Amino acid sequence: MALRRLRLAGDHSLEDVRGEMDWSLSKVMRIESGMVSISVNDLRALLAFYGVADPDEVDRLVDMARSARRRHWAGQYREYVSTSYMDFLGYEDDASRISQYHPFLIPGLLQTQDYARLVATAGPHNRDSQAVEARVRLRMARQDRVFNGDRQCSVRFVLDERALKPVHSPDVMRHQIDKIVRLLPRLDLVILQQDSAAEPGFVGPFSYHEFRSDLDPDVVYLDNQPDDVALIEDHDTVTRYKTAFRELSKQAIAGASTPGREILNRHSGH
Repeated sequence: MALRRLRLAGDHSLEDVRGEMDWSLSKVMRIESGMVSISVNDLRALLAFYGVADPDEVDRLVDMARSARRRHWAGQYREYVSTSYMDFLGYEDDASRISQYHPFLIPGLLQTQDYARLVATAGPHNRDSQAVEARVRLRMARQDRVFNGDRQCSVRFVLDERALKPVHSPDVMRHQIDKIVRLLPRLDLVILQQDSAAEPGFVGPFSYHEFRSDLDPDVVYLDNQPDDVALIEDHDTVTRYKTAFRELSKQAIAGASTPGREILNRHSGH
């Protein structure tokens, strides 16, 4: 976070750093969040770009950068998820608003442990019980950081009603929907009812992240498979996904003949 503060203090955008250091945007974000290490030579070049010249301050920041990756909260899960997913966690940590759409599944930020376990077994590590349990713990840790952390982050979801249909076990789905109902005061949720759900293939699951500083551009992540994502940084494409989320939200609200809580209760059997 110290590097991010230095960047913003100098009115440097992520694009500025990418151009100066010849890095990808995601690498800048990973370094700022402490999810990947930065070489001493690269760090010194970056600090020079930021105008940090005091030798003692440079040494202090070098020491901080060396320890940041070792203590990052998600470091223990690194071997169980893709590099792109680790990038995603860095963006999620810094986002001031998270907006997600999913047509078929409950998003990870809302999942119970049992539901998350079912989803995790669908991934490439489904025969590795240790990996499955690690991925479940990672989802629970993400939820704790977003909903119980001390930072201010608003969260919005658009779900197709088909995402509420039972998967494997009615009991798992009932407990899952009960959890969403308990979380409702802490998030914005609208549901595309069955007769107004988006056409299959129209748009797949995605998440876009917005940040407090105008120097940090919004980004979109597409869900490829459980715990694997693809980053979109292109401004025009990100704008199209933001528009899609807005339109899906409007569609859900316009077609809401029944309040969202009642839809959830209906699917849970209450």
